[in-house]
Amino acid sequence: MSPTVRIQKQRDRTRRRRSRRISRLTRRGGFLLLFGVLALGSSYWLGRSELLYLGSFCALLPLVALAYVRFRRMHFAVTRSFSPSVVSVGHPTVVEVEITNLSQSASMEANWRDSWPWQPFSTIPARLPALLGRGPRPTKRGNSIRVRYSIQPPSRGVYQVGPMLVDFSDPFGLAEGAFTTGPTAELIVTPSVTALADGVVSIAAADGRTRINQRRAFGGEDDLMTREYRRGDALRRVHWRASAHHGELMVRQEEQRSHAEARLLLDTRRTNYPDALAHGAPEAVESESFEWAIALTASLGVHLQRSGFTVQIIETGHRQVASLDRPEEFLESLASVALSDAGGAGDISLLRGVQRPDRSQGSVFVVLSDADPETVDRLVAQRHAFDLAVAFLVSPRQLTLARTLTDAGWLCVTSAPGDPVHSAWLDLGAGLEVTRGRD
Repeated sequence: MSPTVRIQKQRDRTRRRRSRRISRLTRRGGFLLLFGVLALGSSYWLGRSELLYLGSFCALLPLVALAYVRFRRMHFAVTRSFSPSVVSVGHPTVVEVEITNLSQSASMEANWRDSWPWQPFSTIPARLPALLGRGPRPTKRGNSIRVRYSIQPPSRGVYQVGPMLVDFSDPFGLAEGAFTTGPTAELIVTPSVTALADGVVSIAAADGRTRINQRRAFGGEDDLMTREYRRGDALRRVHWRASAHHGELMVRQEEQRSHAEARLLLDTRRTNYPDALAHGAPEAVESESFEWAIALTASLGVHLQRSGFTVQIIETGHRQVASLDRPEEFLESLASVALSDAGGAGDISLLRGVQRPDRSQGSVFVVLSDADPETVDRLVAQRHAFDLAVAFLVSPRQLTLARTLTDAGWLCVTSAPGDPVHSAWLDLGAGLEVTRGRD
């Protein structure tokens, strides 16, 4: 289930909980009421007036306790803060809760629990001491308490933590009540970012923004150092004079060394993830393959940005992911990315905003699962514009998908949702070594 749907369902459950106030007899109160009813019946059967008095007392006392619990009003203000305020999957955050008594009179002792939308769904019940009333001069001294606990979100998303559940009973323990109080607080859980090894595909900061500055300083002049032609090199990069001199095809070295720009495409269309669930538990993820694709996108995007690249994020569905110019906003946007019901691949382009189509566009990385034929055709057609083209395939069912992309010059890395992200990155490095060995 998508994070957006989970959030809406949780808000609906919260509104329903707030509209209910639970009150019921305890086991002790139930037995006392039953004994009172039996005593009343026996008094008429045996003609004993003392049983009438005893039965009336035993039957009336639980009912009074139930009314006390039902109509006893306690008003609390609940505020929460998280440390850290944004947390990644699998990492804990400390929740600090301040509970303030808003009533004029003192509150009674109770138990509190805070709720959240994943198992076990709430904290262990803890004692809430009696808090003083506000009085004529509002003060927090004696009428508020601070409590702390730690939670560890199991999956990414934008979650609503709360409301607080308060359980209490009458002084004799004959009836108990429960109600919810306070608003919810939003907790952003970003995908886990895995550190990727440097140098796997010859990425360095000097080939990123530093190289862009050098081009501007030299007026965009080409560095005519050459090397031998390799499979996948664009023909427009062939240096014909050097080729005639060496007797074999030679290409300009400048665009091979310089990967100032990188494009990162994420497939967000539901139809291309076969394991996407139409319905599921509110806390369940909609697609394990999509969650792994999100984790890879987060790790790869941050790695490229830290290596000095200008990274352009492309989505096959409607726009959801923020720019990598601000990595924090990028990760926070990935927390709420959901599968889209967008249609075909007619508008998918890896060359958006291209200023110089006659030059190499650097590197491109795409993250797919089971791409449709139209998407594959567009990726194949646009391969020539890039020095390095990598396709990460998450649990593909179509065996021809990797073969088609490989034949077009793409380097394909196949993974499963349970695989470590850094393993896919190292598999890419191994694939590049094999390719260089063949060349």
